[in-house]
Amino acid sequence: MSSEQEQVQVRFTTQQSEYAVNDAAILLPSNIKKDGLSEIVNSLLDNDKPIPFDFLIDGQLLRTSIVEYLNAAQLSTENLVTIEYVESMLPPIPLTAYQHDDWISSVKGFNGLFATGSYDNMVRLWNTTGECISTLIGHSDAVKSVAFGQNNTLFSGSLDHTVLGWEYTEGEDTHRIMYECKGHKGPVESVAVDYTGKHVASASADGLIKIWSTQEPTEDEPTEEVSHKKRKKSSEKSDRKIKTKAVSLEGHVGGVNAVDFDGADANIVYTGGWDHSIRSWDVEQQVNLTTKNCEKVVLDVDYSKHSKLLATGHSDNTVRLWDPRSEDGSNVKMSLRGHTAWVSSVSWSRTSEYALCTGSYDSTVRVWDIRSREPLYTVDNEGDEKTKDKVLSVFWDDNKILSGGEDKKLRLYQAKV
Repeated sequence: MSSEQEQVQVRFTTQQSEYAVNDAAILLPSNIKKDGLSEIVNSLLDNDKPIPFDFLIDGQLLRTSIVEYLNAAQLSTENLVTIEYVESMLPPIPLTAYQHDDWISSVKGFNGLFATGSYDNMVRLWNTTGECISTLIGHSDAVKSVAFGQNNTLFSGSLDHTVLGWEYTEGEDTHRIMYECKGHKGPVESVAVDYTGKHVASASADGLIKIWSTQEPTEDEPTEEVSHKKRKKSSEKSDRKIKTKAVSLEGHVGGVNAVDFDGADANIVYTGGWDHSIRSWDVEQQVNLTTKNCEKVVLDVDYSKHSKLLATGHSDNTVRLWDPRSEDGSNVKMSLRGHTAWVSSVSWSRTSEYALCTGSYDSTVRVWDIRSREPLYTVDNEGDEKTKDKVLSVFWDDNKILSGGEDKKLRLYQAKV
Protein backbone atom coordinates (compact mmCIF):
# COMPACT_ATOMS: atom_id res chain seq x y z
CA MET A 1 0.00 0.00 0.00
CA SER A 2 1.47 3.41 -0.95
CA SER A 3 1.75 6.23 1.53
CA GLU A 4 -0.83 8.21 -0.52
CA GLN A 5 -3.48 5.65 0.39
CA GLU A 6 -2.34 5.07 3.94
CA GLN A 7 -4.43 6.47 6.72
CA VAL A 8 -3.53 7.49 10.21
CA GLN A 9 -5.64 7.91 13.34
CA VAL A 10 -5.49 11.49 14.60
CA ARG A 11 -6.83 13.22 17.69
CA PHE A 12 -6.95 17.02 17.74
CA THR A 13 -6.33 19.03 20.89
CA THR A 14 -5.77 22.73 21.64
CA GLN A 15 -5.03 24.97 24.60
CA GLN A 16 -7.02 27.80 22.97
CA SER A 17 -10.46 27.01 24.40
CA GLU A 18 -12.28 29.24 21.87
CA TYR A 19 -11.09 26.87 19.12
CA ALA A 20 -11.70 23.53 20.91
CA VAL A 21 -13.23 20.67 18.88
CA ASN A 22 -14.35 17.17 19.76
CA ASP A 23 -11.21 15.19 20.57
CA ALA A 24 -12.52 11.88 19.22
CA ALA A 25 -10.04 10.07 16.96
CA ILE A 26 -10.58 10.42 13.20
CA LEU A 27 -8.91 8.77 10.21
CA LEU A 28 -6.97 11.03 7.84
CA PRO A 29 -4.70 10.42 4.84
CA SER A 30 -1.17 10.05 6.20
CA ASN A 31 0.25 12.40 3.55
CA ILE A 32 -1.86 15.34 4.77
CA LYS A 33 0.03 18.53 5.58
CA LYS A 34 -0.59 21.76 7.53
CA ASP A 35 -3.04 23.34 5.03
CA GLY A 36 -5.17 20.21 4.84
CA LEU A 37 -5.24 19.88 8.63
CA SER A 38 -6.22 23.55 8.88
CA GLU A 39 -9.14 22.96 6.52
CA ILE A 40 -10.36 20.05 8.64
CA VAL A 41 -10.19 21.99 11.93
CA ASN A 42 -12.00 24.97 10.35
CA SER A 43 -14.64 22.56 9.04
CA LEU A 44 -15.06 21.03 12.53
CA LEU A 45 -15.44 24.56 13.92
CA ASP A 46 -17.99 25.51 11.20
CA ASN A 47 -15.96 28.62 10.45
CA ASP A 48 -17.29 30.72 7.55
CA LYS A 49 -14.01 32.63 7.47
CA PRO A 50 -11.13 30.14 7.80
CA ILE A 51 -8.55 30.73 10.55
CA PRO A 52 -4.98 29.63 9.72
CA PHE A 53 -3.63 27.11 12.24
CA ASP A 54 -0.25 25.58 12.99
CA PHE A 55 0.07 22.00 14.20
CA LEU A 56 2.39 20.39 16.74
CA ILE A 57 3.28 16.77 17.37
CA ASP A 58 5.19 16.16 20.61
CA GLY A 59 5.74 19.91 20.97
CA GLN A 60 7.34 20.36 17.53
CA LEU A 61 5.71 22.32 14.71
CA LEU A 62 4.68 20.11 11.80
CA ARG A 63 6.49 21.31 8.68
CA THR A 64 6.01 18.16 6.56
CA SER A 65 3.25 15.59 6.04
CA ILE A 66 2.23 13.43 9.00
CA VAL A 67 3.79 10.32 7.46
CA GLU A 68 7.11 12.11 6.85
CA TYR A 69 7.14 13.24 10.47
CA LEU A 70 6.36 9.74 11.74
CA ASN A 71 9.01 8.16 9.52
CA ALA A 72 11.63 10.68 10.69
CA ALA A 73 10.70 9.97 14.31
CA GLN A 74 10.65 6.19 13.58
CA LEU A 75 7.02 5.92 14.65
CA SER A 76 4.35 3.71 13.13
CA THR A 77 1.35 5.08 11.24
CA GLU A 78 -0.69 2.57 13.20
CA ASN A 79 -0.29 4.61 16.39
CA LEU A 80 -2.88 7.17 17.43
CA VAL A 81 -1.27 10.59 16.74
CA THR A 82 -2.23 13.47 19.04
CA ILE A 83 -1.94 16.77 17.17
CA GLU A 84 -2.11 20.07 19.02
CA TYR A 85 -3.20 23.09 16.99
CA VAL A 86 -2.63 26.81 17.61
CA GLU A 87 -3.65 29.87 15.67
CA SER A 88 -0.88 30.70 13.20
CA MET A 89 1.31 33.74 13.64
CA LEU A 90 0.70 35.98 10.63
CA PRO A 91 3.69 37.11 8.54
CA PRO A 92 5.24 40.46 9.54
CA ILE A 93 3.72 43.30 7.50
CA PRO A 94 6.00 46.26 6.65
CA LEU A 95 4.42 49.43 8.07
CA THR A 96 6.86 52.28 7.54
CA ALA A 97 10.53 53.29 7.58
CA TYR A 98 12.04 56.34 9.30
CA GLN A 99 15.12 57.78 7.56
CA HIS A 100 18.35 58.54 9.48
CA ASP A 101 21.59 60.25 8.48
CA ASP A 102 23.82 57.32 9.41
CA TRP A 103 23.78 53.66 10.41
CA ILE A 104 21.34 52.68 13.16
CA SER A 105 23.08 50.61 15.82
CA SER A 106 20.25 50.12 18.31
CA VAL A 107 16.42 50.19 18.33
CA LYS A 108 14.04 49.98 21.30
CA GLY A 109 10.33 50.55 21.90
CA PHE A 110 8.39 51.58 25.00
CA ASN A 111 4.86 52.90 25.58
CA GLY A 112 4.29 53.96 21.97
CA LEU A 113 7.72 55.58 21.59
CA PHE A 114 10.73 54.29 19.67
CA ALA A 115 14.36 55.12 20.44
CA THR A 116 17.25 54.76 18.03
CA GLY A 117 21.00 55.03 18.55
CA SER A 118 23.05 56.01 15.53
CA TYR A 119 26.60 56.26 14.25
CA ASP A 120 26.03 60.03 13.87
CA ASN A 121 26.50 60.20 17.70
CA MET A 122 22.81 60.95 18.28
CA VAL A 123 19.87 59.31 20.04
CA ARG A 124 16.43 59.95 18.56
CA LEU A 125 12.93 59.51 19.92
CA TRP A 126 10.10 58.77 17.48
CA ASN A 127 6.35 58.50 17.84
CA THR A 128 4.14 56.00 16.00
CA THR A 129 3.25 58.52 13.29
CA GLY A 130 6.87 58.63 12.15
CA GLU A 131 7.69 61.99 13.65
CA CYS A 132 11.09 62.47 15.29
CA ILE A 133 10.01 64.16 18.50
CA SER A 134 13.44 64.56 20.06
CA THR A 135 17.09 64.45 18.98
CA LEU A 136 19.36 63.85 21.95
CA ILE A 137 22.82 65.29 21.35
CA GLY A 138 25.57 64.70 23.90
CA HIS A 139 27.84 61.83 22.85
CA SER A 140 31.12 62.56 21.10
CA ASP A 141 31.19 59.27 19.16
CA ALA A 142 28.80 56.66 17.73
CA VAL A 143 25.94 55.53 19.96
CA LYS A 144 26.03 51.71 20.16
CA SER A 145 23.07 50.94 22.44
CA VAL A 146 19.92 52.53 23.88
CA ALA A 147 17.53 51.39 26.62
CA PHE A 148 14.38 52.89 28.11
CA GLY A 149 14.18 53.36 31.85
CA GLN A 150 11.15 54.33 33.91
CA ASN A 151 9.54 57.75 34.38
CA ASN A 152 10.56 59.19 31.00
CA THR A 153 14.22 58.23 31.22
CA LEU A 154 16.49 56.79 28.57
CA PHE A 155 20.07 55.50 28.61
CA SER A 156 22.66 55.37 25.86
CA GLY A 157 26.10 53.76 25.58
CA SER A 158 28.70 54.98 23.12
CA LEU A 159 32.07 54.42 21.53
CA ASP A 160 33.11 57.48 23.56
CA HIS A 161 33.36 55.11 26.61
CA THR A 162 30.42 56.72 28.44
CA VAL A 163 26.80 56.01 29.37
CA LEU A 164 24.45 58.99 29.37
CA GLY A 165 21.23 59.12 31.39
CA TRP A 166 18.54 61.25 29.74
CA GLU A 167 15.22 62.64 30.88
CA TYR A 168 12.67 63.48 28.18
CA THR A 169 9.15 64.96 28.13
CA GLU A 170 6.57 62.94 26.22
CA GLY A 171 4.97 64.84 23.38
CA GLU A 172 7.52 67.66 23.56
CA ASP A 173 11.01 68.18 22.18
CA THR A 174 12.48 68.85 25.61
CA HIS A 175 15.14 66.70 27.20
CA ARG A 176 18.22 66.98 29.35
CA ILE A 177 21.25 64.93 30.33
CA MET A 178 20.74 63.82 33.94
CA TYR A 179 24.31 62.57 34.26
CA GLU A 180 27.26 60.95 32.53
CA CYS A 181 28.56 57.58 33.73
CA LYS A 182 32.36 57.49 33.52
CA GLY A 183 34.64 54.57 34.27
CA HIS A 184 34.85 52.34 31.21
CA LYS A 185 38.19 52.30 29.42
CA GLY A 186 36.74 51.11 26.13
CA PRO A 187 33.65 51.55 23.93
CA VAL A 188 30.31 50.79 25.61
CA GLU A 189 28.72 48.12 23.42
CA SER A 190 25.45 47.45 25.26
CA VAL A 191 23.20 48.94 27.94
CA ALA A 192 20.19 47.44 29.73
CA VAL A 193 17.83 48.59 32.50
CA ASP A 194 16.40 46.21 35.10
CA TYR A 195 12.63 45.79 35.38
CA THR A 196 12.49 47.87 38.59
CA GLY A 197 14.13 50.79 36.77
CA LYS A 198 16.67 51.21 39.58
CA HIS A 199 19.83 50.08 37.77
CA VAL A 200 21.39 50.35 34.34
CA ALA A 201 24.06 47.87 33.22
CA SER A 202 26.76 48.62 30.68
CA ALA A 203 28.95 46.13 28.80
CA SER A 204 32.20 47.32 27.28
CA ALA A 205 35.02 46.37 24.98
CA ASP A 206 37.25 46.83 28.04
CA GLY A 207 35.99 43.43 29.29
CA LEU A 208 33.98 44.89 32.18
CA ILE A 209 30.30 45.02 33.01
CA LYS A 210 29.30 47.95 35.23
CA ILE A 211 26.05 48.33 37.15
CA TRP A 212 25.04 51.92 37.88
CA SER A 213 22.21 53.34 39.96
CA THR A 214 19.73 55.20 37.76
CA GLN A 215 19.17 57.77 40.51
CA GLU A 216 20.34 61.24 39.59
CA PRO A 217 23.21 62.43 41.80
CA THR A 218 22.83 65.81 43.52
CA GLU A 219 26.42 66.66 42.58
CA ASP A 220 29.46 65.14 40.86
CA GLU A 221 30.82 61.98 42.41
CA PRO A 222 34.55 62.32 43.15
CA THR A 223 36.87 60.84 40.57
CA GLU A 224 40.55 61.11 39.75
CA GLU A 225 39.80 60.89 36.07
CA VAL A 226 37.80 64.09 35.78
CA SER A 227 40.54 66.67 36.14
CA HIS A 228 40.07 70.44 35.99
CA LYS A 229 41.80 70.47 32.60
CA LYS A 230 39.49 67.84 31.13
CA ARG A 231 36.42 69.62 32.42
CA LYS A 232 37.56 72.94 30.93
CA LYS A 233 38.33 71.38 27.57
CA SER A 234 34.67 70.95 26.70
CA SER A 235 32.25 73.62 27.78
CA GLU A 236 29.45 71.40 26.43
CA LYS A 237 30.20 68.82 29.11
CA SER A 238 30.99 71.24 31.93
CA ASP A 239 27.46 71.37 33.32
CA ARG A 240 27.03 67.59 33.40
CA LYS A 241 26.83 65.70 36.63
CA ILE A 242 29.40 62.91 36.59
CA LYS A 243 28.57 59.47 37.99
CA THR A 244 31.52 57.20 38.80
CA LYS A 245 30.22 54.80 41.46
CA ALA A 246 29.40 51.44 39.96
CA VAL A 247 29.57 47.75 40.69
CA SER A 248 32.17 46.20 38.34
CA LEU A 249 31.80 42.60 37.19
CA GLU A 250 35.05 41.05 35.97
CA GLY A 251 35.56 37.66 34.35
CA HIS A 252 35.20 37.92 30.59
CA VAL A 253 38.43 37.52 28.64
CA GLY A 254 38.11 40.21 25.98
CA GLY A 255 35.31 42.57 25.05
CA VAL A 256 31.73 42.15 26.26
CA ASN A 257 29.19 42.67 23.47
CA ALA A 258 25.86 42.28 25.24
CA VAL A 259 24.17 42.59 28.62
CA ASP A 260 20.60 41.90 29.77
CA PHE A 261 18.89 41.69 33.15
CA ASP A 262 16.82 38.73 34.31
CA GLY A 263 13.15 39.59 33.84
CA ALA A 264 12.15 38.35 37.31
CA ASP A 265 15.25 38.96 39.41
CA ALA A 266 16.86 42.41 39.11
CA ASN A 267 19.96 41.10 40.91
CA ILE A 268 20.87 38.77 38.01
CA VAL A 269 22.47 39.91 34.75
CA TYR A 270 23.46 37.92 31.67
CA THR A 271 26.35 38.81 29.38
CA GLY A 272 28.04 37.53 26.22
CA GLY A 273 31.32 38.39 24.58
CA TRP A 274 34.29 37.74 22.36
CA ASP A 275 35.53 34.93 24.63
CA HIS A 276 32.68 32.70 23.34
CA SER A 277 31.00 32.65 26.76
CA ILE A 278 27.56 33.48 28.12
CA ARG A 279 27.74 34.36 31.80
CA SER A 280 25.24 34.98 34.57
CA TRP A 281 26.16 37.27 37.46
CA ASP A 282 24.94 38.07 40.97
CA VAL A 283 25.17 41.86 41.15
CA GLU A 284 25.09 42.23 44.94
CA GLN A 285 27.71 39.54 45.50
CA GLN A 286 29.67 40.63 42.39
CA VAL A 287 30.20 37.00 41.43
CA ASN A 288 30.05 35.08 38.17
CA LEU A 289 27.37 32.44 38.88
CA THR A 290 27.58 30.33 35.71
CA THR A 291 29.66 30.34 32.54
CA LYS A 292 28.36 28.63 29.41
CA ASN A 293 30.83 28.18 26.58
CA CYS A 294 30.21 27.72 22.87
CA GLU A 295 32.23 27.65 19.69
CA LYS A 296 31.73 31.23 18.54
CA VAL A 297 31.64 34.90 19.54
CA VAL A 298 28.44 36.01 21.30
CA LEU A 299 27.07 39.17 19.67
CA ASP A 300 23.76 39.62 21.51
CA VAL A 301 21.81 38.26 24.48
CA ASP A 302 18.10 38.52 25.34
CA TYR A 303 16.25 36.91 28.26
CA SER A 304 12.58 35.92 28.10
CA LYS A 305 10.60 36.05 31.33
CA HIS A 306 7.96 33.86 29.63
CA SER A 307 10.13 30.95 28.47
CA LYS A 308 12.87 31.68 31.06
CA LEU A 309 15.38 31.07 28.28
CA LEU A 310 18.30 33.11 26.99
CA ALA A 311 18.58 33.67 23.25
CA THR A 312 22.03 34.49 21.88
CA GLY A 313 23.21 35.57 18.43
CA HIS A 314 26.60 34.38 17.13
CA SER A 315 29.29 34.86 14.52
CA ASP A 316 28.65 31.39 13.06
CA ASN A 317 25.23 32.57 11.76
CA THR A 318 23.45 30.61 14.51
CA VAL A 319 20.92 31.52 17.20
CA ARG A 320 21.29 29.50 20.41
CA LEU A 321 18.82 29.03 23.24
CA TRP A 322 20.02 28.35 26.79
CA ASP A 323 18.48 27.57 30.15
CA PRO A 324 20.40 29.92 32.48
CA ARG A 325 19.22 27.99 35.57
CA SER A 326 21.09 24.90 34.45
CA GLU A 327 24.61 24.61 35.86
CA ASP A 328 25.91 22.59 32.95
CA GLY A 329 28.69 24.54 31.23
CA SER A 330 27.64 24.03 27.61
CA ASN A 331 24.00 23.00 27.61
CA VAL A 332 22.61 24.56 24.44
CA LYS A 333 18.91 23.77 24.59
CA MET A 334 18.41 24.43 20.89
CA SER A 335 20.26 25.85 17.88
CA LEU A 336 18.29 27.76 15.24
CA ARG A 337 19.85 27.95 11.79
CA GLY A 338 18.74 29.91 8.75
CA HIS A 339 20.76 33.11 8.68
CA THR A 340 23.65 33.20 6.21
CA ALA A 341 25.83 35.73 8.09
CA TRP A 342 26.52 36.86 11.66
CA VAL A 343 23.43 37.12 13.89
CA SER A 344 23.84 40.61 15.31
CA SER A 345 20.63 40.96 17.34
CA VAL A 346 18.02 38.79 19.08
CA SER A 347 14.74 39.84 20.70
CA TRP A 348 11.99 37.77 22.30
CA SER A 349 8.32 38.63 21.90
CA ARG A 350 7.09 40.40 25.03
CA THR A 351 3.90 38.29 25.07
CA SER A 352 4.83 34.78 23.88
CA GLU A 353 7.22 32.19 25.24
CA TYR A 354 7.79 30.78 21.75
CA ALA A 355 8.18 33.81 19.45
CA LEU A 356 11.60 35.30 18.73
CA CYS A 357 12.97 37.69 16.11
CA THR A 358 16.56 38.00 14.95
CA GLY A 359 18.59 40.39 12.79
CA SER A 360 21.68 39.55 10.79
CA TYR A 361 24.48 40.85 8.63
CA ASP A 362 22.71 38.90 5.82
CA SER A 363 20.32 41.93 5.69
CA THR A 364 17.31 39.92 6.88
CA VAL A 365 15.05 39.87 9.92
CA ARG A 366 13.77 36.39 10.76
CA VAL A 367 10.82 35.41 12.91
CA TRP A 368 10.93 32.09 14.74
CA ASP A 369 8.59 29.88 16.71
CA ILE A 370 11.07 27.95 18.85
CA ARG A 371 8.90 24.83 18.56
CA SER A 372 10.42 24.57 15.08
CA ARG A 373 14.10 24.82 14.19
CA GLU A 374 13.36 26.69 10.97
CA PRO A 375 12.35 30.36 10.70
CA LEU A 376 8.63 30.96 10.23
CA TYR A 377 9.21 34.10 8.19
CA THR A 378 12.12 35.94 6.60
CA VAL A 379 11.88 39.67 5.91
CA ASP A 380 14.45 41.07 3.50
CA ASN A 381 15.41 44.73 3.69
CA GLU A 382 15.02 44.98 -0.09
CA GLY A 383 18.44 46.58 -0.28
CA ASP A 384 20.86 46.42 -3.18
CA GLU A 385 21.81 42.77 -3.68
CA LYS A 386 25.48 43.78 -3.98
CA THR A 387 25.63 45.85 -0.82
CA LYS A 388 23.45 43.69 1.46
CA ASP A 389 23.04 46.29 4.19
CA LYS A 390 23.58 44.63 7.56
CA VAL A 391 20.79 44.57 10.12
CA LEU A 392 22.43 45.71 13.37
CA SER A 393 19.49 45.71 15.78
CA VAL A 394 15.98 44.27 16.19
CA PHE A 395 13.41 44.69 18.95
CA TRP A 396 10.00 43.04 19.42
CA ASP A 397 7.76 45.77 20.85
CA ASP A 398 4.32 44.34 21.68
CA ASN A 399 2.71 43.90 18.23
CA LYS A 400 5.54 45.50 16.26
CA ILE A 401 9.02 44.43 15.24
CA LEU A 402 11.59 47.22 14.89
CA SER A 403 14.82 46.91 12.94
CA GLY A 404 17.72 49.18 12.07
CA GLY A 405 21.10 48.90 10.41
CA GLU A 406 23.34 50.00 7.59
CA ASP A 407 20.45 51.12 5.37
CA LYS A 408 19.93 54.06 7.80
CA LYS A 409 16.23 53.31 8.28
CA LEU A 410 14.22 52.44 11.36
CA ARG A 411 11.83 49.86 9.92
CA LEU A 412 8.55 48.91 11.55
CA TYR A 413 6.63 45.69 10.93
CA GLN A 414 3.22 44.62 12.20
CA ALA A 415 3.79 41.32 14.03
CA LYS A 416 0.93 39.84 16.03
CA VAL A 417 1.63 36.65 17.93
